[in-house]
Amino acid sequence: MPSTQWNQSMRKRELTDIASGAAKFYDLDRALICALCEVESSWNPWAVRHEGGYKWVWGFKNQDVFYRNGELIESSILDADGEYWLLSEPFIRWPSIETMQTELLAQQTSWGLLGIRGADARKLRFTGWLTELCDPATNLEWGCRHLRWMELNADSYGIELCADVSTVPTRLCGLPQSLAAAWNAGSVRYGEDGKLINVDYVRRVIGAMVNYETGE
Repeated sequence: MPSTQWNQSMRKRELTDIASGAAKFYDLDRALICALCEVESSWNPWAVRHEGGYKWVWGFKNQDVFYRNGELIESSILDADGEYWLLSEPFIRWPSIETMQTELLAQQTSWGLLGIRGADARKLRFTGWLTELCDPATNLEWGCRHLRWMELNADSYGIELCADVSTVPTRLCGLPQSLAAAWNAGSVRYGEDGKLINVDYVRRVIGAMVNYETGE
């Protein structure tokens, strides 16, 4: 999908058109994608949020991550070229002039319209500057790609594929609800009381979907 340079005059209508195209390309619910943009960023492509406690960043060589047991891995073991492995695939790189500390912070940050985390973009082999995820088309391309990945790997994320989307019960039932919950929390998660840990977030997303179900 082609990149679209953001400018201040770009209206919400243009952004929803880009979102609709990305949703169609990845066979996702258009209303869900638009609702996520509304809840995550209020349709502001420059929105960013750093989550310093996030540990599942992509490190280097042999599927390492930066953190083990809450401790930052010493940078001396990391490759100067920024090489790292994605599962069993050949290595990919981030920009060669970027420092490893910058990469760490960027992977822990959620970017742009959909609030896609940098680490998730790297997992799917995004090799550019993670700040590029503030570009609307780039953000929606990689955000929708990750949502599709989550849907195709539903069991790993606790996603329910049944069709009931009318309410948000204590236990989820419905693909939009499950995807929203997993998008926000990394996977569908329940507290010790058996309740969804982010039910308020899911309710906001499902409520916002109504605004986009008629092709606004």
